[in-house]
Amino acid sequence: MRLLAFLAALAAVLLIATPAQAHVRATSVAVDLRSQGDDVAAVVDVEYDALARLLSLDGVLSPDAVGVDGAAPEVPTEVRRSSLDAHASDVAAYVGERLRLSRGSIGCTAEEGARVELADSGAVQVALAYGCPASGALTVRSDIFRASDGVVDETKTLVAYDIDGRRGSTLLDTARTSVTVGRTDLLSEIPQFVRLGAEHLLSGLDHMLFLLALLLGAKRLRDVVEVATAFTVAHSVTLVLAAIGWISVPGWIVEPLIALSIAFVAVDNLLSPRTSHRLPVVFGFGLLHGLGFAGALSVDGPLSLSTLADLVSFNVGIELVQLTIIALAFPALLFLRKAATTPVAARALTLGTVAATVAVAGAGLVWFVERSPLLT
Repeated sequence: MRLLAFLAALAAVLLIATPAQAHVRATSVAVDLRSQGDDVAAVVDVEYDALARLLSLDGVLSPDAVGVDGAAPEVPTEVRRSSLDAHASDVAAYVGERLRLSRGSIGCTAEEGARVELADSGAVQVALAYGCPASGALTVRSDIFRASDGVVDETKTLVAYDIDGRRGSTLLDTARTSVTVGRTDLLSEIPQFVRLGAEHLLSGLDHMLFLLALLLGAKRLRDVVEVATAFTVAHSVTLVLAAIGWISVPGWIVEPLIALSIAFVAVDNLLSPRTSHRLPVVFGFGLLHGLGFAGALSVDGPLSLSTLADLVSFNVGIELVQLTIIALAFPALLFLRKAATTPVAARALTLGTVAATVAVAGAGLVWFVERSPLLT
């Protein structure tokens, strides 16, 4: 009965968590700023689906046009590119209006000829040029995708800058929509990036199911420590390298493989009682998951102390949530195994574990098909 209650609770959590994301929609915006004399160049990455709903880019999308799960209907890449080409001026006008720069009390002027294109990551990339006064600290204000637009409930905006010889990055959100670059306090940024990393893992059901698959295959605490360490080291390496732009793998490759990693580990739990090969497998998949984590935190330009601190803080947030999941789930699994002292209970536990593993593998395979451009 305890096993059935545990599995029922787990199923309820998984079923409720997915549609809940449709009611509290969050998105991220990346802004890269570079000074060129009196001019400032800005490259802004925004989520295509959010922009499509707001501006009805595809003709059928609007703030009220959603799929059965609350997400925007999937639109082929070719349609997205043609829609952006047709509405480039609207996109540039919206982003230019919502991203405002000023030096001192004098506002910068957005110049004409903004470039709008669909990046390999699937994001809409808008390149803007601003004419600014020659002196004064640069203040950045972003109101891209504010709540009153009716498209998303929360927006995180990562501002990376190389302005007047000062390099760094900072995070804006609903409560903090502007910053004077070069005047940020390094220590004050750390908690924000820790929280961003934690929220990113909590919102990623695929990463959480991957951890669950690893826990279902672990027999001892030592197994958990080893796979957690291998996974952490691997995803930390690719997260940093991808975030600073030293390596780049398109999202249409990374995301399906992340889904496939979930199915692989789950099936491996059923087919391979021995887990001697698990560490290199987990390390390899950890490299993939790190590329996925980096999608929420891209940093352009030279690596600085501030940027490095932000990346480390983001990774710490991921690790804190990961350790919390392990600390809660693995003792519960050990308790169930020790409580199964009768043949009937042991058989029920085995069947329950197999059922949970099959469910995790099935979710991974479904996501793999949904995310594979060649299969959809």
